[in-house]
Amino acid sequence: MSALAYRIPADERQPSFSRLTRIELRKMLDTRSGLWASIAVAAISLITVIITAFVKGGQDATLTQLFNNSIQPVAILLPVLGVLLVSSEWSQRTTLTTFTLIPHRGRVLFAKVAAALLLTLAAFAICLVASVLIGELFPAPGGTGALSIVLLAQGLVFLGATMLIGVAFGAAIMVSAPAIVIYLALPTAWDALSSVLAPLKTLSKWLAIGPTLGPLGTRSFSASDWGHAGTTVALWLVLPLIVGVWRFARRDVN
Repeated sequence: MSALAYRIPADERQPSFSRLTRIELRKMLDTRSGLWASIAVAAISLITVIITAFVKGGQDATLTQLFNNSIQPVAILLPVLGVLLVSSEWSQRTTLTTFTLIPHRGRVLFAKVAAALLLTLAAFAICLVASVLIGELFPAPGGTGALSIVLLAQGLVFLGATMLIGVAFGAAIMVSAPAIVIYLALPTAWDALSSVLAPLKTLSKWLAIGPTLGPLGTRSFSASDWGHAGTTVALWLVLPLIVGVWRFARRDVN
């Protein structure tokens, strides 16, 4: 039988996108650093909710406050997994195996993004469940109140945006340690400088992650708020992601 007479079915030549996404999820959780980072995210979220429930005898422990306080530390730590998801492919030197099995690098990167968003959904669910359970176990004197669908959606957008910022930084820098340091230090330094330097205070309303994205879990955003948030996302997510896609597609495998 000639080589042309036998054709391998398309679904056997390369793994499907869903399988690629599952593989990338396993990569995030199978390593020691990924496993402990995931445990730390869940533990810190739970601890933060418990502490919030006991602040001032529980007077501040409304469901909205519990939920917002649970997602704030997660939004800082969860993107570290996004950084590692992309950068560890190069630092652990698994690129030769990965790109031999899946030559289309775009599919690999899209699968990493999908895996990052699925992990974000899991983290969001943990924050929500922890907030509701702790709110029921230790209710505030005036009641825990209700959590609106708008704030839930905005909280998910907040976690998703910060996670993708981590993925973008990992793709743009491609070395784990510098990528994590720059991801943590650069936005923090910008937020700090914009809070003390008058010329930067106006820009902070448009370009600082803390002032523009941080309130997503506390209040319903207006059109101007979304404009500020969109500009921030363009700077901290879209720009490094463009650089990261270009580098991911062109960097030599060695």
